[in-house]
Order: sequence, then C-alpha cells, then structure tokens
Amino acid sequence: MAAAQEQAPNTRELILAAAEDLFASQGYQSTTIKQVAEQVGVQGPALYKHFANKRALFEEVLERVFDPFTSLMQDSRELPGTLQRVLEQQVKNPNASRIVQQATLSGGEDLALLVERWYLPFFEQAREAASSGDGGLSAVNIMALHSMLLGYLTLAPLHRAIFDTEPLSVEALAELLQLEMSFVGLLAPDSAE
Repeated sequence: MAAAQEQAPNTRELILAAAEDLFASQGYQSTTIKQVAEQVGVQGPALYKHFANKRALFEEVLERVFDPFTSLMQDSRELPGTLQRVLEQQVKNPNASRIVQQATLSGGEDLALLVERWYLPFFEQAREAASSGDGGLSAVNIMALHSMLLGYLTLAPLHRAIFDTEPLSVEALAELLQLEMSFVGLLAPDSAE
C-alpha cells in the first residue's frame, strides 16, 4: 500500500499540472485560484498551503515549463542542433507555446515575467548559437524562426483537422526543421538533394 501512495502525485504536483493547463488554455489573467482548486478537487484555501498567491503559482509553473529550454540552450552552440532540441522540447510540452501566446496576447505582468526570466536569456543564447554560422542571423530571422515554430505547434490541432496528416509526427517535424534551416540558409548544400 505504501508503494501505491508513493506513485500517486502529491497535491502540489496536481496543483502545478492543473494550473499549467489553465494558464495555457486561458492565460494568467483569466485563471483564478478557485478554478485551479476545482480542477484538483480541493478547496481554494488549500492552495495557499503550497503557494503564497497566484503569482507564486504562475512563477513555479513557468519554471517547470521553461527551465528545460534554458538547460538545452546552455548545452548548445550551433543552430541546427539547437532548433532540433527546442522543437523536441516544444512537442513534449505543448503548453509552453500556449503559455507564451496567452502571455503575449494579454501583455500584462505575465508577459513581463516571461520576458525577463526566460525569453531574454533564451534569445541571447539563440543569438550566440546563430552567430556561430556564416554571418549569423539577424534579430528578424530569429523572430521569424520562433514565430514559425510557435505557430506550427499551436496550430497543430487545426491542421490535424484540415489535412490528412499528423503535424507532430516524426516525419512532419523533420520536414519542419528542414524548412526552418533552409529558411535561414543553413541547410548544407549536399543535404538539399
């Protein structure tokens, strides 16, 4: 019986998972502590045993979602490998793209936090990785790559409903990566054949 209890997620993890889903689907501003509590099946005040307030909960959700991107960027020095690892991480956690888009649309304190803590360092590292190639990439190129990736992943359910293909299949993601690399002129000449 003790083994079964050890395998069950603890309340804090359940809260984080529920909050992540809600922040991804409706944004920080529109998500309430009461909604998170209802999702977990506890009373609202129970959340305050684990998190001081909604902002503290949001910050921890962001750490949980975006810290893996920070780690992979620190291990990366070349753009092709970086793009592939970012794409793989985004597919593992589609809420990352959704949280970014929700924060961008709201333009509030959630966007400021996301920019300050994760996106500025992430894009500084992306620029370093991109500058290791021939001539480097401009800020506009990096923004376009990011937008292409975020849009592709966020719109996957729509595209799945329209096209007779799985947009997140290994083959489709390889094609997306190849498109992104050719977009910035980084595709090796002999691999284009």
